[in-house]
Amino acid sequence: MRFASVALSVICLFDAAASWAFHQTSSYHHRPTTTSLAASSLQSEANISSDAPTTDTDMKAYSSAYKTVFEELPCAVCKASGEGGTGPIPSDLVGTYFRAGPAMFSAGSIVPPKTSLIQPKSPPVPDGQDMDRMVLHPFEGDGAALGVTFGGDGTAVARFRYVRTNAFTNERKKGRKVYTAMETTREEGGPGGGGQGNDFPVPMYRHHLLPGLNKKRKNTSNTRAVYWAKKLLTFWEGGLPYKLDALALSTEGRSQLGGVLKEKDPFGGAAVFDSAKDRMLFYSNVQEASSSKLTVYEFNSKFRLVSEAGGKVEVDLPGFALLSDFAATENYSVFVQPPVSTNGMQFLMSKDPAKSLSVEAGQASLHLIPRVGSKNKAQRTISIPFDGTSDADLQFCNAYEADGNTIVMDVIRSDGQRATGKSLSWPWATSIDEYSRTASKKSLWRYTINIGSGAVAKKCIDNVQASFGVINPTVSGQKHQYIYAAVGGKGGDVAPPQGIAKFNVDDGTKEVWMPRGYEFCGEPMYAPKKSADGEDAGYILSVLFNGQTNESEIAILDAQSIAAGPVSRVPLGMVVPHGCHGCFSATEETGWTAEEIDRRAKLADKMESRGNMWNEVKSDFSGLGLRLDDIEEYFGDFFD
Repeated sequence: MRFASVALSVICLFDAAASWAFHQTSSYHHRPTTTSLAASSLQSEANISSDAPTTDTDMKAYSSAYKTVFEELPCAVCKASGEGGTGPIPSDLVGTYFRAGPAMFSAGSIVPPKTSLIQPKSPPVPDGQDMDRMVLHPFEGDGAALGVTFGGDGTAVARFRYVRTNAFTNERKKGRKVYTAMETTREEGGPGGGGQGNDFPVPMYRHHLLPGLNKKRKNTSNTRAVYWAKKLLTFWEGGLPYKLDALALSTEGRSQLGGVLKEKDPFGGAAVFDSAKDRMLFYSNVQEASSSKLTVYEFNSKFRLVSEAGGKVEVDLPGFALLSDFAATENYSVFVQPPVSTNGMQFLMSKDPAKSLSVEAGQASLHLIPRVGSKNKAQRTISIPFDGTSDADLQFCNAYEADGNTIVMDVIRSDGQRATGKSLSWPWATSIDEYSRTASKKSLWRYTINIGSGAVAKKCIDNVQASFGVINPTVSGQKHQYIYAAVGGKGGDVAPPQGIAKFNVDDGTKEVWMPRGYEFCGEPMYAPKKSADGEDAGYILSVLFNGQTNESEIAILDAQSIAAGPVSRVPLGMVVPHGCHGCFSATEETGWTAEEIDRRAKLADKMESRGNMWNEVKSDFSGLGLRLDDIEEYFGDFFD
């Protein structure tokens, strides 16, 4: 493996113009300034462009979305509200939007069916009534999936169900919190995570370090929903994905992807679509104190490993590889590994992230892993020069090869230097001051890498607080012009995701729609218009929470006119808590009718209620033998 020492070029674009008026399009392609960040953090650079609409962010409204969903939504036909002069659901929006996220913050809040052999001793209670049942960070909440199908007939069919993970089932039966291994990390935080360990909305420390199937590592399956090859999966960093029925969102069980994965494999929580080759890429990362083993898998459109080289690439990485996202170009999978030191004794004894790991102030490693079938490409590791701000936990928007020797990657970069790293208690952040002590400063950056020389240039594209950067998936792994992101309502200051921005990375312009102070958007998702071409010839969908009406809706924006705001708003009739990542499938089979979805939902409910007694005996044993975890799950009360 070749390591290169590189020179650093940091270029920040700035704009001295006044802040935008509400709903205005702004340009920030003014003269570039070369700036050294060695003595300052991203947060302190007030001269970098962050002009955007601002609002009086209602943090009590924001935090009120972190409420447990006590009643699932099997199937509901929804129509546009017409609120604010918006129109009907566009007829050329056809397909299904899926999104995953945490939804249970008071453990064991969905009781088992009455036919269950085991019933909880304590019934569900409202959030905050029993703090012993409350999770210490929203990310610890049990995962649920949202599905919204658009049929092109002016209606949308919504459903929302919890993922029936083993951990969910266990706590459901006991009516209490069972998994507490991450609580030390959530309570203590500290400099070990560079202020990002307990970051909002998604922390850098995502799981306990004890590997395999155990009571320390709670797989909540709450991080990402992926629909690929007619299969719907939900993901969580460090455990197997779960397979769901795409119509009813009922859980079919843990997935080993057709035998590709072993039951104890620590699968990653990210996925990358290769639009040119029509492939989906995933990874697993086996972490040890002094070394890690990374495996990158490539699946074809039938969800089978591609034929070349067994469909996977395995490499050894030095040290403890703290990874949570990646990108893919034509020839490389791209990972960024921050410098991490391990406390040998704590890693051996407790394996608690906050006690065992420390993200150091220093150069991160950029790993270029040759993809399956890439010819004459060697693995390369390039050192990213340290500029005073960590390159840990980068959120990739996209990466591509500009020429045979240059890789460009656009990312959301975090600066946690002013965050304490300690998680607050539920409802977590009811003021901007509280939120800024917990969440990191996030902004959009471009890294340009010369593969031959190892030179890395960092450019701050825009300093507005940004999260959940996405692109049109048809240009994934290729040159893109537009990035869409959820942005805060305080310009360049730390604030929760609230509005939607569109960044034109070619000409340096951006446009932003900012909702009212009590409304908050999540991750934007690109959905193509039927029979339309062009990188921005589509819609942007986002789950919007209204803290005044205490209801969530789907906001639909025209991707070519973001600043104009939603063209349609579709109330869901429930609160969908702030979530994580999703996808939109415009394939022909995902245009299910309301009747098909309702029929499947009723069948799923019937199977869960009638089959529960059998499933309690069958689900985890499956001919694999009875594990100690299974004994504790089903008969644990005898050992309490």
